Amino acid sequence: MSEIACLRCKTAMETGFLLDVAQGVRQQRWYPGIPEKRFFGDLNVKRDQLIYVMTYRCPSCGYLESYAK
Repeated sequence: MSEIACLRCKTAMETGFLLDVAQGVRQQRWYPGIPEKRFFGDLNVKRDQLIYVMTYRCPSCGYLESYAK
């Protein structure tokens, strides 16, 4: 459990993360700005600007809330 309370029902939320399974199993990451595509459909990103995303889940109502700290 975490110190974050659900915005809907005020229950303590569980800490977790969303998976990105495009190229293996990885933790989802946030990137600033608008997506810029490269030639083969990949996105043009600078790896030093990626921020891992933590997602919290309410065990009571199922509400998800994500943060890129």
